[in-house]
Amino acid sequence: MNKKPELDLLHYFTFTRIAGAIVIFAAAWLLIRYATRLLDLLSRRGPRARFVVKWIEPVLRIGLWFVASLLAFDLLSPSHETFLAAIGSVAIAIGLGAQDLIRNLIGGMVIVADRPYQLGDRVQIGEAHGEIVHIGLRSTKLTTPDDTRVTIPNSDVLNNHVFNANSGVPDCQMVTDLFLPASTDPDLIRRIGYEVAYTSPFTYLAKPVTVLVTDEIGHHPYVRLSIKAYVFDHRYGKGMQSDLTVRAKKEFLRLGLLKPWH
Repeated sequence: MNKKPELDLLHYFTFTRIAGAIVIFAAAWLLIRYATRLLDLLSRRGPRARFVVKWIEPVLRIGLWFVASLLAFDLLSPSHETFLAAIGSVAIAIGLGAQDLIRNLIGGMVIVADRPYQLGDRVQIGEAHGEIVHIGLRSTKLTTPDDTRVTIPNSDVLNNHVFNANSGVPDCQMVTDLFLPASTDPDLIRRIGYEVAYTSPFTYLAKPVTVLVTDEIGHHPYVRLSIKAYVFDHRYGKGMQSDLTVRAKKEFLRLGLLKPWH
């Protein structure tokens, strides 16, 4: 009389095989941990090249977990017939109860392959806005400008619009808006806009600077001065906007274009 498949499976899963699978996953975890630290060190030593270095990290992480899973599966898998008989019900349970997890895993692979963003990019996904700091098999993590960590399931990324401000390079365009009385001389404030942009320590001068003047109407008519310039590193985008605003308004006050507060 043949033994039941369950008994054959229990006999096959020896302590040595299970321990071997655990060692494989532990080795993958250690490799990913130290490789991430090494890549982070290299990116800090070469800020302009950090996007090239950081691109390797999610590919390496997902690739190592995939290889580790294949090795562990090969080590633990019994004969074909016994394996199908033993895990058939488990496969059905996983298919019904872990659909979100499977969608997230597929989403992680699509993100690595399609590259809508990479580590270090400044993006907006849904209502979340900030710098991508982690791309995993299950989720993507970003840090907002006020240092809040946001975790987004990869399946949500695939179903949302992704706005990428820099697409794998450090510099990105920043728009600084200033508002003045409707009677302000447009040529004068446009010249001031160019001056403060080109003399800012944050401006990436290899990219163009554009200054626009438009009339707007709210409760009262006013003039909008929009300074569009590239910051050399998107992490300093808010600093650049503050620098342009402060220096432009000081010049407006000096020329009498704005009345000082009393």
